[in-house]
Amino acid sequence: MRRLVSFPVEWACGILISSVRKNGEPREERFELPFDGAVVEYWGQDYTPLAPLSVRISANYASDDIVTRVSLSGAFSLPCSRCLAETGIAIEGDMRYLFTLRDTVDAPDGDTDAIRLDGFRAELEMSPYIWETLILNLPEGALCKEDCKGLCPVCGRDRNARDCGCASDDSDPRLRVLKSLL
Repeated sequence: MRRLVSFPVEWACGILISSVRKNGEPREERFELPFDGAVVEYWGQDYTPLAPLSVRISANYASDDIVTRVSLSGAFSLPCSRCLAETGIAIEGDMRYLFTLRDTVDAPDGDTDAIRLDGFRAELEMSPYIWETLILNLPEGALCKEDCKGLCPVCGRDRNARDCGCASDDSDPRLRVLKSLL
């Protein structure tokens, strides 16, 4: 199984700068990006894609700069943080980027990343920004259900399926001395 820690090369997708309208009206493209059996590795865990990533990119001029907006949605599966059962999650993300040739860039607001272009380009390569939007919107963990009981710390059985009957002392042994003071 292939593990992705950066965007796959087959995701190469860009926006032709000449296709962005000068009148300020956004140029929009929608497409899906496949994972081809690969999993996304991030936060120390594997996110298994359940479907291709749906992407929408819009671009428009703002003065001499190009403002792009990357919106995406997808479905992934990852282990529950408490009981390790596979759990489906839906993600949605949205980020804006300002591409410019100017030396100093002040982004119009705090939600926009400013990227300085080195010289003229015919196309803006968007794959790294799609990947960044995806990674920044993946949760650290997921729960199979809000009241998940997790695994028994003694025998390792899933306490959601049935109670194992193990006596568990939830207190930290390093704090027992403090408990005796109370």
